[in-house]
Amino acid sequence: MADYSKALGDCVHKRRKQLGWTQAQLAEKIGVTEQTVRKIEHYHANPQMDILFELVRCLQIDPYAIFYPQTSVDAPATRKMSILLADVDNAEVEELLPIVQASLKLLKAAKENTEK
Repeated sequence: MADYSKALGDCVHKRRKQLGWTQAQLAEKIGVTEQTVRKIEHYHANPQMDILFELVRCLQIDPYAIFYPQTSVDAPATRKMSILLADVDNAEVEELLPIVQASLKLLKAAKENTEK
């Protein structure tokens, strides 16, 4: 099973349940068979782009939850930061680390000064 299959299946299942839909209802809404929805939710399908598009739009799934499942943080800025960091190599992270540490120190100091 590929990681994306699990992320997609979990997102589809969770959102469908939140909406109170059956697999048959979702299948009808996006123009596929109930078996297709079942396979997606059980990580046994690799849907084509047109089906993936309909799933995301119909269920109003955040695409980041599918394509970047490791960033399961609800805060958009934190998720964006995680995605940016996922695309750098270790040497770049080592170069960024002192900058981030210094920036965090400044932010915390500024926050403490405004709270006084």
